[in-house]
Amino acid sequence: MYGSSEALDWETAQTFLAVAEHGSFSAAAAALGVRQPTVSRRVAQLETRLGCQLFTRSRQGAALTEQAAPLLPAAREMARWAAEFQRAGAGYEQHLQGVVRIAAPPGVAVDYLPLLAAQVLERYPGIALEIRSAVDYLDLGRGEADLAIRTQVPTAPDLQVLLTAASPIGVYAAPDYLARLTPPCDWPDLDWITWSADRRGVPPRPMLERVVQDFAPVFCADDFLVQRAAAQAGLGAIITGAPLTGWPDPTTLVPVPMRVVLPPATFVLVCAKSAQHVPRIAAVAGLLQEAIVAQSLQDPGP
Repeated sequence: MYGSSEALDWETAQTFLAVAEHGSFSAAAAALGVRQPTVSRRVAQLETRLGCQLFTRSRQGAALTEQAAPLLPAAREMARWAAEFQRAGAGYEQHLQGVVRIAAPPGVAVDYLPLLAAQVLERYPGIALEIRSAVDYLDLGRGEADLAIRTQVPTAPDLQVLLTAASPIGVYAAPDYLARLTPPCDWPDLDWITWSADRRGVPPRPMLERVVQDFAPVFCADDFLVQRAAAQAGLGAIITGAPLTGWPDPTTLVPVPMRVVLPPATFVLVCAKSAQHVPRIAAVAGLLQEAIVAQSLQDPGP
């Protein structure tokens, strides 16, 4: 199958992996922080070395060929070990400086992590935060983020749960919308704002689809800030977290009295096991845990 016995370097494997997972040369270039011609050149050189075509190019992007498929699992393992090696080296850092990347659900990322960044800057001026706000989980084992706040306890053996906590959530709406209601409300009484159909698996939409017959939201968006803006404009109600004590409420939304009280959401602070030994990551993780404990949230344990 393959035309060369020359060893493949990580940069080449990383480029192959980026194209395979992102589905296009341009998206791979953006992910790697290089220009698209660089990605094209590296893939072309790899195809020449192996003596086979790795991707089928089209206007829709780049798709793996049958010959290339066996390379993908190995490239993914290389990515994990490259991240592991990098974390091991970072464990020898003598100073608290550098970037710490935190992945978090959009609501948490928007409302609370910028405030955490101010605390980090005050206590550790050499550390900068980079926030990854997304509904999809990033792979901590492969170094796509250093810390993550998730809504479920992970099962991957290479991940470590640092803290689990319960956070209150509720139904919120603009005051003028609430004035048109007759509380306490049931689920069908409200005009719902939630995630768009391409994000229908993201909470709280699955729950709303279960409790509201023939669920038809009044407004949908694939962006949390757009949903919250719609609620502030008086279009309907949204399920979101309660403001943290002592931190400013970024919205003008008010709680909607409901017949059923929503159970608190579970948030889990997670990192790769080896990341615990990187000083700058450990420092930011400690601040995150302090902020959670300061809110008097119940910690049910990992």
